[in-house]
Amino acid sequence: MIKTFFLVLLLFITLSIVLQKNNKILVVLYSGFSLIAASLYFFNHAPDVALAEIAVGSAFMPLIFLIAISKQTTFTVMQQGHFHMEVKDFLYDFCQIENLKLKIVQSEDVFNDEAKGIYGVFRRQDIDVILNYHPKMQHYILTCKQSNVMTNKLLEMSLKYPSIKVVRTKDIDTMD
Repeated sequence: MIKTFFLVLLLFITLSIVLQKNNKILVVLYSGFSLIAASLYFFNHAPDVALAEIAVGSAFMPLIFLIAISKQTTFTVMQQGHFHMEVKDFLYDFCQIENLKLKIVQSEDVFNDEAKGIYGVFRRQDIDVILNYHPKMQHYILTCKQSNVMTNKLLEMSLKYPSIKVVRTKDIDTMD
């Protein structure tokens, strides 16, 4: 009877995880999922697996997730040249929605080796977007990493702005 209760509870938590949009709540749900899974392991006579699940799934992994989420407080845009107020408003609106602080850096202010692209694991500055103006087509190009979670949100938001295009680039990690 108790196993069935935990299995149903595990199903509800799984659905909640899939439907949840807030990252911090996701971490709490993930931790709860792990605790319930550990309980099921224990009831199925696997206390060693239950102990490992509690240690890794309920404590260590949520801690890593929370540290990673808390470090993403700034949205850094590398600007090449000057840009129009519409783009600045777009970026400010995006940062306000995502609860981020906008940091705009000039490409000249970035180290020479980093101003060439958005790639690199060991970058000294974490650049989320490179902003360029395309004079022939008269629109701004926001270049983002394909794996960046915010790229989809930027792309969706840019549909309202005809002069702003979001371009996804492949993730190429370099050893800087």
